[in-house]
Order: sequence, then structure tokens, then C-alpha cells
Amino acid sequence: MLQEPLSPIIVEVASAPPATEAITVVDVLMGALGFIGAIAGVAVALAVLLAGGLIVLRHRRASSPDGPESSATSLGLYSD
Repeated sequence: MLQEPLSPIIVEVASAPPATEAITVVDVLMGALGFIGAIAGVAVALAVLLAGGLIVLRHRRASSPDGPESSATSLGLYSD
């Protein structure tokens, strides 16, 4: 069995990749503040949705034809 001689594979690199810019402390802090701001924005939006849902649920329970729940305690603080 005769094998053909192996020829080497030559790869030429056309040019080196461009150098990246240095990341400074200010860049890291701005990124962190942006990330915290995004999380805070999502938290506020979810809080508003949850509060709105609870208000709607309470309003629907109070205006139901059966009246308010019998286990609820009324303080009777009505002004005439």
C-alpha cells in the first residue's frame, strides 16, 4: 500500500484584528447604573400593575351584589 505524501497546509493571515478600546472605570459605572435603572424601572412597572390589580379586585368585591364579605369588620366611621 502506497500512501501519497502529505503536503502541509499553509494559512496566511491578511491582517491583525483591530485593537479594542480600553474600558475605563467610568464605562463600568455607567453600565452598572444603567442596569440598576432598568431593574428599578421593571420593579416600578410590576408594582403599579400589582397595585392596580389589587384595587380593581377590592372594588369588584365591594360592589358585588352579595355585599362585602361577612368576615370583614366595619368600623362605621361614616360622616353625615
